[in-house]
Amino acid sequence: MSMILDGKKVAAEKRGLLKSRIEELGAKGVTPQLAFLSVGADEASLSYQRSQERTCKKVGIATSPINLPADVSEDELLDTLFDLNEDNNVHGILITLPLPKGIDEERILGAINPAKDVDCLNPINRGRLAFGKAEFLPATPAGIVSLLEAYEISLTGKHVVILGRGKAVGWPLAQILLRKEKMGNATVTVCHSRSGDLAKYTRNADIVVAAIGKARFVGPEFVHADQVVVDAGINGEDTPEGWKMVGDVDFGRVSDIVNAITPVPGGVGPMTVAMLLANVTAAAERRLL
Repeated sequence: MSMILDGKKVAAEKRGLLKSRIEELGAKGVTPQLAFLSVGADEASLSYQRSQERTCKKVGIATSPINLPADVSEDELLDTLFDLNEDNNVHGILITLPLPKGIDEERILGAINPAKDVDCLNPINRGRLAFGKAEFLPATPAGIVSLLEAYEISLTGKHVVILGRGKAVGWPLAQILLRKEKMGNATVTVCHSRSGDLAKYTRNADIVVAAIGKARFVGPEFVHADQVVVDAGINGEDTPEGWKMVGDVDFGRVSDIVNAITPVPGGVGPMTVAMLLANVTAAAERRLL
């Protein structure tokens, strides 16, 4: 059995370090608040959002979930977003991706106030990230790097293959891994739907990050014994026991092969939330200054 990278444990430690900062803000009359904005979200996304909300409340961060129907107009969505931008009680805004077809995703992301863009989705912040100047590191990529660091898994000189080039995980993670920093200096390959034989790339990797959005997609043919496998997938699956969350990696078939692996749930997910909490807290601190 491979080593399980326990995101729950590491995230709990990081949340503990945030409490004093949040209490200090409270003493100054400021309660950090995170707004969740989703449009036509599926059950997997809503379940994950509810988990995030519960964790926020445990550490003293207020939440304001706004779940709009799938047929909402783009102008109505923008009006909602502008209201959040102008609300001085809201310090962070998180939009669930992908947005439904018919909505110009880049237009919506570009409308987020960069100072409240705690997941680094606004094109301005993405550009800053590419040059190592982002105000916030995107939550999931930052959580992945932080989890690897907690288990003393070095990235320097390692070949990391990322499956998926999405705005929230794949693309920003590649930028972070390339930085000239302790948890950087990796050689990065980003694969996507047009890459062809994906297993050809992953079998040559030291670390594989799955963020492709397909349940149990990564099987034994993708991996080898010395690898670290990070599963950033969130997929819903109906089973005889009811609905359950599964990752992009077929954990049952892969975990006995590789050196280390993250579970779903309990791996990257809790780390993402911990990084979000840190970003919202930082945003509230900056507002106070």
